[in-house]
Amino acid sequence: MLYKGNYYKRFEPVCKLLSGKNVVELCFGDTLIASYCKQNEIRWTGIDINTDFVKNARKKGFNAELSDIKAMDKFPTADTLIISGSLYHFNSDLETLFKKALSSSAYIIISEPVINLSNRKGFIGKLAQGSATIEKQKQHFRFTESTLLKTLDSLSESLKFNYKVVERFDKDLIIVITK
Repeated sequence: MLYKGNYYKRFEPVCKLLSGKNVVELCFGDTLIASYCKQNEIRWTGIDINTDFVKNARKKGFNAELSDIKAMDKFPTADTLIISGSLYHFNSDLETLFKKALSSSAYIIISEPVINLSNRKGFIGKLAQGSATIEKQKQHFRFTESTLLKTLDSLSESLKFNYKVVERFDKDLIIVITK
């Protein structure tokens, strides 16, 4: 509903950017990218903390791991690492997430919503701020375009990577990070 019927289309730009034959997707949620990978003979591994997402992916025959990304020492090695619509969950410790991501892959795709109902004032904003939960903990923070780009500027300087906004799709910024 939030993507006005374009939810599935929001993954098309990400799929077009895939590189190599081995993809790791963090916080995968659904299996749209996994399906694309399967159709194109790309090995896909999804990692998520949500038991239902992992069960659903496994039921469809995908390689899905149930794990808390924050608790992992490292991520599996990949030609492409993806985090789509979930970066905001890690706002309190993005440096650690990026260090693990960069040691896993030299090519990272981020698709992050930067226009959110949670940025609105009043009842709608408060309702939206509490709508996302991870392990029963409400997630109030959301990026705006400005805060995401400032964060990436700072991280790219300290962790020595390059990034480029390659597309704006609906509410999302699609970014490629390279070492």
